[in-house]
Amino acid sequence: MNEIDACWSRIGIAGNHSCPELVRVIHCRNCAVFTRAARQALDRPAPADYLEQWAERVAAAAERDGGEVLSTVVFRLGGTCVALPTSVFIEAVDPCPVHRIPHRTHTVLLGVANIRGELQLCVSLGALLAIDAEAVAVGRPRLAVIEQDDGRWAFPVDDMLGVHRIARDDLASPPPDAGAFVQARFALDGAAVELLDAALVGSALRRAVA
Repeated sequence: MNEIDACWSRIGIAGNHSCPELVRVIHCRNCAVFTRAARQALDRPAPADYLEQWAERVAAAAERDGGEVLSTVVFRLGGTCVALPTSVFIEAVDPCPVHRIPHRTHTVLLGVANIRGELQLCVSLGALLAIDAEAVAVGRPRLAVIEQDDGRWAFPVDDMLGVHRIARDDLASPPPDAGAFVQARFALDGAAVELLDAALVGSALRRAVA
């Protein structure tokens, strides 16, 4: 059986994030290469030192990260750069029609969208964060999908800026005028990025569509 090329540990989420597919799939678990490798790994017999190998890998990862690095997905809403933890992201897809729900006029709830054959609630994260929709940045609009506390939401973004690992020491307290959902701020390529509290965002979205 061919040796598995663990590209995700070199250029993917666990590597230097240089894989161009990350812009499209957000996380290696959504990539077809990762899926094929997983199937191949399941089909091959476990080596005699299987447990010892994984014990060493887990210990090495803990030593390397030390709990001091946060993996985030950065995107643009209007002219504002925003980030959420990578753990809540499912995927980012090309924009698709959003159908309004009859008798529902809430500014945050946009309607429902058909994503890969499933209807997903579509919301305006920009409206929730009170971000000026007129200040549209140049980029490639996408429809991002996140899952938080048993709720799955799709929302339009003006551009996806990819996955970025941020040292916790580089996180700064948000300014006094930051919204309630902003838990920290960090710099990326000279721009200020607002890191959102995923739990607060999920709770507010549930209330908005109730």
